[in-house]
Amino acid sequence: MRRSIARFIVDTHCHITTLYQPGTKEGWEMVERCEWNGLQYELEPFDNCFLTLYDMDRYGVDMAILLPSIAGTLNESQAKLVKRFPDKFRACCSDQKTVLNAMRGGAPWTFKAALKEIEEALKTGYFVGIGEFVPGTRAGSGLIPGCEGPVSFEQRVEEWAALCELGIKYDVPVLCHDQILFMRKGNWTLTDLLAKVSEMNPKAKIVQTHGAVEDERERGMDAIRDMYTVVASLDNVYMETGGWCEKQFEIAFEAGVTANHLMWGHDYGNVPQYIVRGNIEKFGPKLKPLEYRKTLSLMAFGYKNFPAVPTYQPDFYGWGLRTIDRVGDWLTQDEINLILGGTAAKLYKLPVPYSRMFPEGRPDIFGDKWEESIPFIPRDQVQHPDPEDLKMSTKPFIPKVRKP
Repeated sequence: MRRSIARFIVDTHCHITTLYQPGTKEGWEMVERCEWNGLQYELEPFDNCFLTLYDMDRYGVDMAILLPSIAGTLNESQAKLVKRFPDKFRACCSDQKTVLNAMRGGAPWTFKAALKEIEEALKTGYFVGIGEFVPGTRAGSGLIPGCEGPVSFEQRVEEWAALCELGIKYDVPVLCHDQILFMRKGNWTLTDLLAKVSEMNPKAKIVQTHGAVEDERERGMDAIRDMYTVVASLDNVYMETGGWCEKQFEIAFEAGVTANHLMWGHDYGNVPQYIVRGNIEKFGPKLKPLEYRKTLSLMAFGYKNFPAVPTYQPDFYGWGLRTIDRVGDWLTQDEINLILGGTAAKLYKLPVPYSRMFPEGRPDIFGDKWEESIPFIPRDQVQHPDPEDLKMSTKPFIPKVRKP
Protein backbone atom coordinates (compact mmCIF):
# COMPACT_ATOMS: atom_id res chain seq x y z
CA MET A 1 0.00 0.00 0.00
CA ARG A 2 1.35 3.43 -0.95
CA ARG A 3 1.69 5.98 1.83
CA SER A 4 -0.42 9.10 1.32
CA ILE A 5 0.64 12.53 2.52
CA ALA A 6 -2.79 13.23 4.08
CA ARG A 7 -6.02 11.52 5.10
CA PHE A 8 -8.10 13.12 2.36
CA ILE A 9 -6.71 15.15 -0.56
CA VAL A 10 -8.67 17.56 -2.77
CA ASP A 11 -7.40 19.44 -5.81
CA THR A 12 -9.47 22.63 -5.64
CA HIS A 13 -8.39 24.05 -9.01
CA CYS A 14 -8.65 21.61 -11.89
CA HIS A 15 -9.14 22.17 -15.65
CA ILE A 16 -9.72 18.99 -17.64
CA THR A 17 -12.15 19.87 -20.44
CA THR A 18 -9.67 21.30 -22.92
CA LEU A 19 -6.14 20.93 -24.22
CA TYR A 20 -5.99 24.69 -24.78
CA GLN A 21 -6.07 24.38 -28.56
CA PRO A 22 -7.83 26.85 -30.86
CA GLY A 23 -11.50 26.21 -31.46
CA THR A 24 -11.73 28.18 -34.71
CA LYS A 25 -10.05 28.38 -38.10
CA GLU A 26 -8.98 31.92 -37.28
CA GLY A 27 -7.33 30.65 -34.11
CA TRP A 28 -5.23 28.10 -36.00
CA GLU A 29 -4.23 30.82 -38.46
CA MET A 30 -3.01 32.84 -35.46
CA VAL A 31 -0.99 29.81 -34.34
CA GLU A 32 0.75 29.76 -37.71
CA ARG A 33 1.57 33.44 -37.31
CA CYS A 34 2.78 32.87 -33.72
CA GLU A 35 0.07 35.24 -32.44
CA TRP A 36 -2.03 32.84 -30.33
CA ASN A 37 -1.27 32.40 -26.63
CA GLY A 38 -3.99 30.01 -25.50
CA LEU A 39 -5.63 32.32 -22.97
CA GLN A 40 -7.79 34.79 -24.86
CA TYR A 41 -9.48 33.21 -27.85
CA GLU A 42 -12.02 30.43 -28.26
CA LEU A 43 -10.79 26.95 -27.37
CA GLU A 44 -11.71 23.46 -28.55
CA PRO A 45 -13.27 21.41 -25.70
CA PHE A 46 -11.50 18.14 -24.88
CA ASP A 47 -12.19 15.43 -22.32
CA ASN A 48 -8.93 14.95 -20.45
CA CYS A 49 -10.48 13.05 -17.53
CA PHE A 50 -8.64 9.75 -17.96
CA LEU A 51 -5.13 11.16 -17.63
CA THR A 52 -6.44 13.21 -14.72
CA LEU A 53 -7.89 10.15 -13.01
CA TYR A 54 -4.61 8.32 -13.58
CA ASP A 55 -2.64 11.15 -11.94
CA MET A 56 -5.15 11.38 -9.08
CA ASP A 57 -4.71 7.67 -8.42
CA ARG A 58 -0.92 7.80 -8.62
CA TYR A 59 -0.65 10.73 -6.22
CA GLY A 60 -3.52 9.86 -3.89
CA VAL A 61 -5.79 12.79 -4.78
CA ASP A 62 -9.30 11.79 -3.70
CA MET A 63 -11.42 14.48 -5.37
CA ALA A 64 -11.06 17.51 -7.64
CA ILE A 65 -13.05 20.70 -8.11
CA LEU A 66 -13.51 21.33 -11.84
CA LEU A 67 -13.39 24.95 -12.95
CA PRO A 68 -14.55 26.30 -16.31
CA SER A 69 -11.90 28.20 -18.15
CA ILE A 70 -11.40 30.18 -21.35
CA ALA A 71 -14.27 30.63 -23.80
CA GLY A 72 -15.18 27.31 -25.40
CA THR A 73 -15.40 25.36 -22.15
CA LEU A 74 -18.98 25.18 -20.89
CA ASN A 75 -20.68 24.57 -17.57
CA GLU A 76 -22.51 21.63 -19.15
CA SER A 77 -19.20 19.86 -19.85
CA GLN A 78 -18.27 20.11 -16.19
CA ALA A 79 -21.69 18.82 -15.09
CA LYS A 80 -21.34 15.76 -17.34
CA LEU A 81 -18.07 14.83 -15.67
CA VAL A 82 -19.65 15.19 -12.23
CA LYS A 83 -22.46 12.85 -13.30
CA ARG A 84 -19.98 10.29 -14.71
CA PHE A 85 -17.62 10.37 -11.72
CA PRO A 86 -19.60 11.54 -8.68
CA ASP A 87 -17.04 10.13 -6.26
CA LYS A 88 -14.20 12.05 -7.93
CA PHE A 89 -15.44 15.42 -9.20
CA ARG A 90 -17.47 18.48 -8.24
CA ALA A 91 -17.68 21.61 -10.39
CA CYS A 92 -17.98 25.39 -10.33
CA CYS A 93 -19.87 27.45 -12.91
CA SER A 94 -19.46 30.80 -14.61
CA ASP A 95 -20.90 32.88 -17.46
CA GLN A 96 -19.43 30.62 -20.15
CA LYS A 97 -22.23 30.70 -22.76
CA THR A 98 -22.75 34.43 -22.35
CA VAL A 99 -19.07 35.11 -23.03
CA LEU A 100 -18.82 32.64 -25.92
CA ASN A 101 -21.97 33.97 -27.59
CA ALA A 102 -20.65 37.54 -27.43
CA MET A 103 -17.28 36.48 -28.87
CA ARG A 104 -19.06 34.76 -31.76
CA GLY A 105 -20.97 37.90 -32.66
CA GLY A 106 -24.19 37.24 -30.76
CA ALA A 107 -25.72 39.45 -28.09
CA PRO A 108 -23.14 41.69 -26.38
CA TRP A 109 -22.05 40.58 -22.92
CA THR A 110 -23.87 42.11 -19.97
CA PHE A 111 -23.43 41.56 -16.25
CA LYS A 112 -27.16 40.88 -15.92
CA ALA A 113 -27.05 38.12 -18.54
CA ALA A 114 -23.98 36.63 -16.87
CA LEU A 115 -25.71 36.46 -13.48
CA LYS A 116 -28.75 34.84 -15.07
CA GLU A 117 -26.63 32.07 -16.63
CA ILE A 118 -24.85 31.42 -13.35
CA GLU A 119 -28.09 31.16 -11.39
CA GLU A 120 -29.57 28.80 -13.95
CA ALA A 121 -26.54 26.57 -13.51
CA LEU A 122 -26.73 26.70 -9.71
CA LYS A 123 -30.39 25.69 -9.81
CA THR A 124 -29.42 22.34 -11.35
CA GLY A 125 -27.61 21.31 -8.17
CA TYR A 126 -24.52 20.16 -10.07
CA PHE A 127 -22.33 23.09 -9.09
CA VAL A 128 -20.65 23.87 -5.78
CA GLY A 129 -19.19 27.31 -6.51
CA ILE A 130 -19.05 30.37 -8.79
CA GLY A 131 -15.88 30.89 -10.82
CA GLU A 132 -12.97 30.54 -11.61
CA PHE A 133 -13.55 33.63 -13.73
CA VAL A 134 -16.43 35.59 -12.26
CA PRO A 135 -18.43 37.94 -14.51
CA GLY A 136 -16.40 40.91 -15.67
CA THR A 137 -12.97 39.45 -14.95
CA ARG A 138 -12.22 39.45 -18.66
CA ALA A 139 -12.98 43.17 -18.84
CA GLY A 140 -10.42 45.04 -20.85
CA SER A 141 -9.37 42.10 -23.01
CA GLY A 142 -11.06 43.76 -25.97
CA LEU A 143 -12.33 40.40 -27.25
CA ILE A 144 -15.80 40.26 -25.68
CA PRO A 145 -18.28 42.82 -27.01
CA GLY A 146 -20.01 44.51 -24.09
CA CYS A 147 -17.44 43.38 -21.51
CA GLU A 148 -15.44 46.56 -21.36
CA GLY A 149 -12.86 47.96 -18.96
CA PRO A 150 -11.36 49.59 -17.10
CA VAL A 151 -13.72 49.26 -14.14
CA SER A 152 -13.81 51.48 -11.08
CA PHE A 153 -13.44 50.14 -7.55
CA GLU A 154 -17.01 51.16 -6.70
CA GLN A 155 -18.43 49.36 -9.74
CA ARG A 156 -16.49 46.18 -9.01
CA VAL A 157 -17.60 46.17 -5.37
CA GLU A 158 -21.21 46.57 -6.51
CA GLU A 159 -20.84 43.66 -8.94
CA TRP A 160 -19.30 41.52 -6.23
CA ALA A 161 -22.26 42.30 -3.96
CA ALA A 162 -24.55 40.71 -6.56
CA LEU A 163 -22.26 37.68 -6.86
CA CYS A 164 -22.13 37.26 -3.09
CA GLU A 165 -25.90 37.45 -2.93
CA LEU A 166 -26.06 34.48 -5.30
CA GLY A 167 -23.41 32.65 -3.33
CA ILE A 168 -25.33 33.14 -0.07
CA LYS A 169 -28.64 32.12 -1.69
CA TYR A 170 -27.24 28.80 -2.93
CA ASP A 171 -24.70 28.39 -0.11
CA VAL A 172 -21.68 28.18 -2.42
CA PRO A 173 -18.37 30.09 -2.42
CA VAL A 174 -17.46 32.75 -4.98
CA LEU A 175 -13.97 32.41 -6.49
CA CYS A 176 -11.94 35.57 -6.95
CA HIS A 177 -9.61 35.75 -9.98
CA ASP A 178 -9.64 39.51 -10.37
CA GLN A 179 -5.85 39.77 -10.54
CA ILE A 180 -5.72 38.23 -14.05
CA LEU A 181 -6.90 39.92 -17.28
CA PHE A 182 -8.74 42.56 -15.27
CA MET A 183 -8.38 46.25 -16.03
CA ARG A 184 -8.71 48.67 -13.10
CA LYS A 185 -9.74 52.29 -13.15
CA GLY A 186 -7.97 54.02 -10.29
CA ASN A 187 -5.27 53.06 -7.84
CA TRP A 188 -6.69 50.04 -6.02
CA THR A 189 -5.51 46.48 -5.51
CA LEU A 190 -6.89 42.99 -5.16
CA THR A 191 -6.19 43.24 -1.43
CA ASP A 192 -8.39 46.35 -1.25
CA LEU A 193 -11.16 44.53 -3.09
CA LEU A 194 -11.05 41.42 -0.87
CA ALA A 195 -11.19 43.52 2.29
CA LYS A 196 -14.14 45.63 1.10
CA VAL A 197 -16.15 42.73 -0.33
CA SER A 198 -15.60 40.69 2.83
CA GLU A 199 -16.71 43.60 5.03
CA MET A 200 -19.85 44.28 2.97
CA ASN A 201 -20.83 40.61 2.57
CA PRO A 202 -19.92 38.88 5.86
CA LYS A 203 -22.12 35.85 5.15
CA ALA A 204 -20.51 35.17 1.77
CA LYS A 205 -17.65 32.69 1.29
CA ILE A 206 -14.87 34.02 -0.94
CA VAL A 207 -11.97 32.02 -2.37
CA GLN A 208 -8.90 33.82 -3.66
CA THR A 209 -7.74 31.56 -6.49
CA HIS A 210 -4.00 30.93 -6.78
CA GLY A 211 -3.39 32.83 -3.54
CA ALA A 212 -1.69 35.32 -5.83
CA VAL A 213 -0.46 38.84 -5.14
CA GLU A 214 -0.63 41.17 -8.11
CA ASP A 215 2.42 43.30 -7.26
CA GLU A 216 4.77 40.69 -5.78
CA ARG A 217 7.30 41.13 -8.61
CA GLU A 218 7.61 44.81 -7.80
CA ARG A 219 7.46 44.68 -3.99
CA GLY A 220 8.49 41.07 -3.35
CA MET A 221 8.02 39.73 0.16
CA ASP A 222 6.45 42.97 1.43
CA ALA A 223 3.53 42.63 -0.98
CA ILE A 224 2.94 39.00 -0.01
CA ARG A 225 3.12 39.77 3.70
CA ASP A 226 0.70 42.71 3.38
CA MET A 227 -1.92 40.65 1.55
CA TYR A 228 -1.67 37.63 3.84
CA THR A 229 -1.97 39.90 6.89
CA VAL A 230 -5.22 41.34 5.53
CA VAL A 231 -6.59 37.91 4.61
CA ALA A 232 -5.78 36.65 8.13
CA SER A 233 -8.23 39.25 9.49
CA LEU A 234 -11.10 38.17 7.20
CA ASP A 235 -13.15 35.26 8.54
CA ASN A 236 -14.93 34.55 5.25
CA VAL A 237 -11.96 34.65 2.83
CA TYR A 238 -10.06 31.50 1.85
CA MET A 239 -6.89 31.13 -0.22
CA GLU A 240 -5.72 28.43 -2.60
CA THR A 241 -2.10 27.45 -2.04
CA GLY A 242 -1.43 26.00 -5.47
CA GLY A 243 1.87 27.30 -6.80
CA TRP A 244 3.03 28.41 -3.38
CA CYS A 245 6.55 27.65 -2.23
CA GLU A 246 7.31 26.87 1.40
CA LYS A 247 8.28 30.50 2.08
CA GLN A 248 4.75 31.64 1.26
CA PHE A 249 3.32 29.17 3.76
CA GLU A 250 5.76 30.50 6.33
CA ILE A 251 4.68 34.10 5.72
CA ALA A 252 0.97 33.17 5.78
CA PHE A 253 1.20 31.52 9.19
CA GLU A 254 3.40 34.30 10.57
CA ALA A 255 0.72 36.76 9.42
CA GLY A 256 -1.99 34.85 11.29
CA VAL A 257 -3.60 32.83 8.50
CA THR A 258 -4.83 29.48 9.83
CA ALA A 259 -5.05 26.12 8.08
CA ASN A 260 -8.86 26.15 7.99
CA HIS A 261 -8.63 29.07 5.53
CA LEU A 262 -6.16 27.42 3.15
CA MET A 263 -6.83 24.92 0.35
CA TRP A 264 -4.52 23.04 -1.99
CA GLY A 265 -5.19 23.47 -5.74
CA HIS A 266 -2.83 23.81 -8.67
CA ASP A 267 -4.45 24.85 -11.98
CA TYR A 268 -4.12 21.21 -13.07
CA GLY A 269 -4.83 20.53 -16.75
CA ASN A 270 -3.02 21.05 -20.00
CA VAL A 271 -2.86 24.76 -19.35
CA PRO A 272 -0.26 26.88 -21.16
CA GLN A 273 2.21 26.70 -18.29
CA TYR A 274 5.56 25.16 -17.49
CA ILE A 275 7.06 24.63 -14.05
CA VAL A 276 10.50 26.12 -14.40
CA ARG A 277 13.68 26.64 -12.38
CA GLY A 278 16.97 28.41 -12.74
CA ASN A 279 17.61 31.08 -15.35
CA ILE A 280 14.17 31.65 -16.84
CA GLU A 281 15.42 34.85 -18.47
CA LYS A 282 17.52 32.89 -20.94
CA PHE A 283 14.51 32.01 -23.13
CA GLY A 284 11.76 34.24 -21.81
CA PRO A 285 11.03 37.87 -20.99
CA LYS A 286 13.18 39.92 -18.67
CA LEU A 287 11.38 39.27 -15.40
CA LYS A 288 12.54 40.41 -12.00
CA PRO A 289 13.67 37.20 -10.25
CA LEU A 290 11.63 35.97 -7.31
CA GLU A 291 14.47 35.56 -4.86
CA TYR A 292 12.43 33.66 -2.29
CA ARG A 293 11.83 30.63 -4.52
CA LYS A 294 13.73 28.28 -6.83
CA THR A 295 10.83 27.04 -8.98
CA LEU A 296 7.64 28.63 -10.24
CA SER A 297 4.87 28.17 -12.76
CA LEU A 298 5.50 30.33 -15.85
CA MET A 299 3.11 30.90 -18.73
CA ALA A 300 4.48 29.12 -21.79
CA PHE A 301 4.02 32.11 -24.08
CA GLY A 302 6.58 33.91 -21.92
CA TYR A 303 9.20 32.03 -23.93
CA LYS A 304 10.28 33.29 -27.33
CA ASN A 305 10.22 30.85 -30.25
CA PHE A 306 8.46 28.13 -28.21
CA PRO A 307 4.90 26.76 -28.57
CA ALA A 308 2.35 28.74 -26.59
CA VAL A 309 0.97 25.54 -25.05
CA PRO A 310 3.02 22.55 -23.81
CA THR A 311 2.50 19.36 -25.80
CA TYR A 312 2.60 17.26 -22.61
CA GLN A 313 0.88 17.38 -19.22
CA PRO A 314 3.02 19.33 -16.72
CA ASP A 315 3.10 17.48 -13.41
CA PHE A 316 1.52 19.88 -10.95
CA TYR A 317 0.61 17.18 -8.44
CA GLY A 318 4.15 15.92 -7.88
CA TRP A 319 5.47 19.46 -7.65
CA GLY A 320 2.79 20.62 -5.25
CA LEU A 321 2.89 17.61 -2.95
CA ARG A 322 6.67 17.85 -2.58
CA THR A 323 6.17 21.44 -1.43
CA ILE A 324 3.74 20.26 1.23
CA ASP A 325 6.32 17.65 2.28
CA ARG A 326 8.77 20.46 2.99
CA VAL A 327 6.14 22.49 4.84
CA GLY A 328 5.48 19.36 6.89
CA ASP A 329 8.85 19.82 8.56
CA TRP A 330 7.25 22.47 10.78
CA LEU A 331 3.45 22.32 10.32
CA THR A 332 1.47 19.75 12.27
CA GLN A 333 -0.14 16.88 10.38
CA ASP A 334 -3.59 18.06 11.52
CA GLU A 335 -2.96 21.39 9.78
CA ILE A 336 -1.72 19.62 6.64
CA ASN A 337 -4.89 17.52 6.64
CA LEU A 338 -6.95 20.71 6.59
CA ILE A 339 -4.92 22.35 3.82
CA LEU A 340 -4.88 19.29 1.58
CA GLY A 341 -8.51 18.32 1.99
CA GLY A 342 -10.41 19.25 5.12
CA THR A 343 -10.99 22.93 4.36
CA ALA A 344 -12.21 22.07 0.85
CA ALA A 345 -14.45 19.27 2.12
CA LYS A 346 -16.09 21.72 4.53
CA LEU A 347 -16.41 24.58 2.05
CA TYR A 348 -17.60 22.57 -0.96
CA LYS A 349 -19.66 20.04 1.08
CA LEU A 350 -17.71 17.04 -0.20
CA PRO A 351 -18.38 13.47 0.95
CA VAL A 352 -15.69 12.16 3.29
CA PRO A 353 -15.25 8.53 4.38
CA TYR A 354 -15.43 8.93 8.16
CA SER A 355 -16.11 11.47 10.88
CA ARG A 356 -13.36 12.83 13.17
CA MET A 357 -10.83 12.89 10.30
CA PHE A 358 -9.99 16.59 10.67
CA PRO A 359 -9.08 18.74 13.66
CA GLU A 360 -11.89 20.51 15.46
CA GLY A 361 -12.24 22.46 18.67
CA ARG A 362 -8.62 23.65 18.68
CA PRO A 363 -8.24 27.31 19.72
CA ASP A 364 -4.85 27.53 17.97
CA ILE A 365 -6.65 26.89 14.66
CA PHE A 366 -10.20 28.14 15.20
CA GLY A 367 -9.58 30.89 17.74
CA ASP A 368 -12.41 31.97 20.03
CA LYS A 369 -14.89 30.27 17.66
CA TRP A 370 -13.49 26.83 18.45
CA GLU A 371 -16.87 25.55 19.70
CA GLU A 372 -18.44 26.27 16.30
CA SER A 373 -15.92 23.91 14.68
CA ILE A 374 -17.41 20.83 16.39
CA PRO A 375 -18.18 18.82 14.37
CA PHE A 376 -15.93 20.13 11.62
CA ILE A 377 -17.58 18.04 8.89
CA PRO A 378 -21.41 17.88 9.15
CA ARG A 379 -22.77 14.40 9.71
CA ASP A 380 -24.67 14.33 6.39
CA GLN A 381 -21.36 14.57 4.48
CA VAL A 382 -19.88 11.52 6.22
CA GLN A 383 -20.24 8.28 4.26
CA HIS A 384 -19.66 6.01 7.28
CA PRO A 385 -20.72 8.07 10.32
CA ASP A 386 -20.16 7.16 13.95
CA PRO A 387 -23.02 5.49 15.83
CA GLU A 388 -25.81 7.85 16.82
CA ASP A 389 -25.34 7.07 20.51
CA LEU A 390 -21.64 8.02 20.53
CA LYS A 391 -21.08 10.62 23.24
CA MET A 392 -18.06 12.90 23.48
CA SER A 393 -17.40 15.71 25.93
CA THR A 394 -17.03 19.17 24.42
CA LYS A 395 -16.94 21.00 27.74
CA PRO A 396 -13.76 22.98 28.40
CA PHE A 397 -11.52 21.80 31.21
CA ILE A 398 -11.26 24.15 34.20
CA PRO A 399 -8.44 23.11 36.53
CA LYS A 400 -9.05 23.32 40.25
CA VAL A 401 -6.79 25.63 42.20
CA ARG A 402 -5.36 24.09 45.35
CA LYS A 403 -5.60 26.16 48.47
CA PRO A 404 -2.25 26.83 50.15
